[in-house]
Amino acid sequence: MTSDTLSTTPLGDAMTTDIETRIRRLEDRQALSDLVATYGRVVDDRDLDALRALWTDDAVFESTVGPVSGRDEVVDHYVERMRMFEASFHIPHSQTVEFASDDEAHGIVTAHAELGMPDGAFWVALRYHDRYRRTADGWRFVERRVRQLYAMPLAQLADGLSEGLRKRWPNTPRAEAELPESLDTWASWTAGSSS
Repeated sequence: MTSDTLSTTPLGDAMTTDIETRIRRLEDRQALSDLVATYGRVVDDRDLDALRALWTDDAVFESTVGPVSGRDEVVDHYVERMRMFEASFHIPHSQTVEFASDDEAHGIVTAHAELGMPDGAFWVALRYHDRYRRTADGWRFVERRVRQLYAMPLAQLADGLSEGLRKRWPNTPRAEAELPESLDTWASWTAGSSS
């Protein structure tokens, strides 16, 4: 039996398809990782054209000020927020991805952002809850929803991390962070540990 014969058998076809699918998934995961890394760089570089290219036309971005819909509106939102600080450094740490189909996926990215504010360094620890779509131009963000563990001046971080009101954006009242208190697992943990 030759290798040509093996490749036309049902088992050979199944193995080939499985390998092709697995390779495509690996390539897709790398492309999504690159999308996330590129996002941080272009935000920090203030490269608005490159930022715009990362989103679908029907994009949604939700941050502390609520959701913004539409690619141009998302970029306009970034411009407004970028005016709050000087230099910035967005650092993605990890990304988990689940595929809904060959062209749709969702994931969670853990990250930090270091922001140069008028009163000094400001740090944010967050998770992006993302939806991604494959387009003719590659994978793009359909949706990014930000959930924060803390957002505060670096000088307050040493003591502030153990306090309840960890969202301390300039010119706004201190607020409770979404993470981890909003998680069901956290509620179960704290209910179990208090008994």
